Amino acid sequence: MPELRRSDAEDDLVRRLATWAAGSAPGALAPPAAAAMLERAERIFGLPLQPLLRRLYGEVADGGFGPGYGLAPLFHAGFGAVNGYPARIRSRSGGQPWWPRGVLPVLHWGGGRHAAVDCTGPEGLILQYSPGTGQPGAADTWFVESESLAGWLESWMDGTSGQPHPEGHGRALDGPVPWDALASRLDPAG
Repeated sequence: MPELRRSDAEDDLVRRLATWAAGSAPGALAPPAAAAMLERAERIFGLPLQPLLRRLYGEVADGGFGPGYGLAPLFHAGFGAVNGYPARIRSRSGGQPWWPRGVLPVLHWGGGRHAAVDCTGPEGLILQYSPGTGQPGAADTWFVESESLAGWLESWMDGTSGQPHPEGHGRALDGPVPWDALASRLDPAG
């Protein structure tokens, strides 16, 4: 069987995820985000969305599916992925910044834990913010949940999301792996 090109593999993943989301969402899926909404989100975020993440919002639905409390809609008064981002990167905990630039919160696990996509790299590293583990903004509050957005989405469909990274979707994680780049991504000036 010939190896799928990245675009073919990504197209296949988006199709499978759309089918899975339609069958697993608690209600009707939200419509996909319109191009103007995606452009507005990128203006507010200050960076392009990671390409696969942009496709999820623009082709599958504007949130409402997935593990935990589901993929956050781009804009929502309670927990919108983009509209709360500017306040997160400016806010302080104990006088220190705690949310890194270029990291978009996309899913709430409960208990204060959030999954976020690092939109500064091509693979879309998935990070988990776990405030119960240390002081906000400290290295022991941020962990690598998955080395790629694609692998993380696969784990949604196979039911292992939120667990150590499954084999076959990048490097297997043997428990919480601290995110080493945190200090360089916090903006002390806000």
